[in-house]
Amino acid sequence: MITPRSPEQPRAVGVHCPYAAIPTRVQAWVEAKLGDRVVTADGQVGGMSPGCATRLRTADGQAAFVKAVGAELNPDTPGLFRREVEVLTCLPAVDHRPRVIATYDDGDWVALLLEDVDGRYPDLADPGDADAVWAVVDRQSRELTPPPDGLAIRSLPDTARRFLERWRDLSDGPGAGLPHWITAHAGPLDDRVATLPERLGTGTLCHWDIRDDNLLMRPDGAVVVLDWGMTCRGPWWADLFVLALAWADAPSFDDRIRTISPLPDEDDITDLLLLFGISQAWHAQQPAPPGLANLPEFTRRESERLLAGACRRLSH
Repeated sequence: MITPRSPEQPRAVGVHCPYAAIPTRVQAWVEAKLGDRVVTADGQVGGMSPGCATRLRTADGQAAFVKAVGAELNPDTPGLFRREVEVLTCLPAVDHRPRVIATYDDGDWVALLLEDVDGRYPDLADPGDADAVWAVVDRQSRELTPPPDGLAIRSLPDTARRFLERWRDLSDGPGAGLPHWITAHAGPLDDRVATLPERLGTGTLCHWDIRDDNLLMRPDGAVVVLDWGMTCRGPWWADLFVLALAWADAPSFDDRIRTISPLPDEDDITDLLLLFGISQAWHAQQPAPPGLANLPEFTRRESERLLAGACRRLSH
């Protein structure tokens, strides 16, 4: 079982489907690929996906990890799993990504059978853990520049355009969920962020979801990056930016960003932080999607942290 060092839960905690509840045809595929029957299934905590996320052990002692989701749980999540399949089966095998044992897709349910990583969630409040994760994300960003050929992956500029649409949706209405300092300066802020999509590069394959619940640390301190469903093409610093969001509401965010080499444009960082926070505020105002009852509250908390960070940087 994964045992976080801190007693606190990871930032994102959804409600996963238990292994026993996934279709028998998917369970049969798992046992066929492992060559033995599953005798223990330990569901894991962390991540917002409604899908199954379970550590398995077979009668002969094999260990594996299964992720599985169907459209009945959430109509969009199978697409994220398919993107993860595409990415992980394309990328070279390295110690900081999980090894793929097998994948499954019957047009409805999608599943990945992965190596069972013996590890725990990192405690990003611990400088040792934080530095180890930072180093691996930095190394992986350089490894994935330029992006591998053959991946039809969305771009971060396109994502930023969606952020802009959500910002204008909120600013054209009552500004629900946005702090007063944003609604009071909507015009100048809109002018500031309007060109961000054109300023973001696409020269790196980015994970774009680097959080404590998508990372594991092996007993020897090695870091493994999990859950590649949000992958996009973006600037090479994008994953370090996402990792730094763990400290977004504190000056340590700025300290982390200043260690990136070459240093990103400070306005690009601030504007992406602002738009990301506004997008999270927009999500918090929407009804909870199927299977994601915790998402509005999670995005509300995240928007508060991110927008506090944007306010700090804009006030300098």
